[in-house]
Amino acid sequence: MQRYFGVLDSVVRKQTLQGLDEFEITPLVPYEGLMVGSTSRIFRALDKWALYRWRVGRAGTYDLVHGLSHGLGHLLSHLRGSPRTLATVHDLIPLRFPGELTEAQVARVRRQTDRLSRFDLLTTVSEFTAREVMELTGIPRERIRVVENGIDQEVFRTPVDLPAALERLSGRPYVLSVGSAIPRKNLGILPEVFAEFLTQEPDFVLVRAGAALPVELRERFCRLCGQDRLIELGRISDEILVPAYQHASIFFFPSLYEGFGLPVIEAMAAGTPVVCSNTTSLPEVGRDAAIYFDPDHPAEGAAALLEALSRGPELISMGLQHSRLYSWDRTMEGHLTCYQELLT
Repeated sequence: MQRYFGVLDSVVRKQTLQGLDEFEITPLVPYEGLMVGSTSRIFRALDKWALYRWRVGRAGTYDLVHGLSHGLGHLLSHLRGSPRTLATVHDLIPLRFPGELTEAQVARVRRQTDRLSRFDLLTTVSEFTAREVMELTGIPRERIRVVENGIDQEVFRTPVDLPAALERLSGRPYVLSVGSAIPRKNLGILPEVFAEFLTQEPDFVLVRAGAALPVELRERFCRLCGQDRLIELGRISDEILVPAYQHASIFFFPSLYEGFGLPVIEAMAAGTPVVCSNTTSLPEVGRDAAIYFDPDHPAEGAAALLEALSRGPELISMGLQHSRLYSWDRTMEGHLTCYQELLT
């Protein structure tokens, strides 16, 4: 959420977007919590749930307040005056895939979701998430607007040489996988998918950026595919991630559930063919510029990788064209349309 706030705040500060001059947009409360750097979960919770709430209650009066995540409904009763209100819902994943969350944590998300009905209007990052909101909250579609995420077009489209940190990838064809290792990311199919893929393309390696594979999964991958077929980069900066995208032969994204699926658009903008699951928001976001497969069937994933190789130039061209639609300026334009709707 901090990143989402940061990129939109940057768009506002530049003041180059048409229509921005109709509004004076400022943070209600700059989130510089007194204890945000603390290692204590108790102190951070106090900061978030008590001190921040107190600061909201002391903020000025506004015509409209936009919550950039769905978990801010508890602050509505603390707002001064009677502003119109808008909230952005990125996903409701914990209600579908609790993962390692405790029952108490899931219950808290449920309460946050129930408070969405208190906002005058909602935006979601995809039509899929809009449907999820309707199904899980009962909020009618006419109170929801879709405002898709964006990317920094210049960053992903500007060619970058492999940096020293990625020197070991030089000259090696690789499939890139990006993201966390939580269960809904469906990384458990990687060993079977890649083992079958290697029977046809034995020179490839799998490169992982993000959380390391769980030990058991890593051992299974190495047993089926060979220890030299896996390179784990760990959590890397955008300066390293962008060239990792650009020099990959294929980007592989087998996730079971995404509210949007930003890596799909990032890879396309970087000029990399995309293979991803045919679930949730991903076909909506990737449209016909990606190759899709059933994430429950590893053989389909391997076949999709082979198809992506055979259609490489075509997919690159389609991906570059499709990904041009997604910019943070366009996201902000969507929000401005909602502001105008609420204030007229």
